[in-house]
Amino acid sequence: MLYDRIFAGALLVLSGLIAWTAYHFNVPFQYEPLGPKAFPIILSIVLAICSVRLIVKPDANAWLPRKDVLIKIISGLVLMVVYAFLFEEAGFIVATTIVGAIFSWLFGEKPLKAFFYALALSLVSYFLLADVMELNVPTGLLFGDIF
Repeated sequence: MLYDRIFAGALLVLSGLIAWTAYHFNVPFQYEPLGPKAFPIILSIVLAICSVRLIVKPDANAWLPRKDVLIKIISGLVLMVVYAFLFEEAGFIVATTIVGAIFSWLFGEKPLKAFFYALALSLVSYFLLADVMELNVPTGLLFGDIF
């Protein structure tokens, strides 16, 4: 119960930092009517509500992750940082394929299937985001002239 409250307190601080950072975005207006501030602010509000609920009423089950689960969690965190660095230079398709394949493999899928699932996910996601939703999705250096 103490660990739940410590974790929830850290998430509450994180939600405040996310909201503060999003509030100070100064990005030219694009296509969406709410602008780029709305989505992170809404997510930070949801995170804050969940954090306060966990502080007030922590889970009675005092579960701590095993070593293998903790390694997967830390690996996932490292992968998301790698994804953030790959995103602009490599582009959405390449970065999402690499990180998605590693995530799938990390959680038990065979490497070849993991690669093809991640490739399909990244291609479909790219065309949904770029063509259907008309968002600016980075193509990267490799696919810059193709897409």
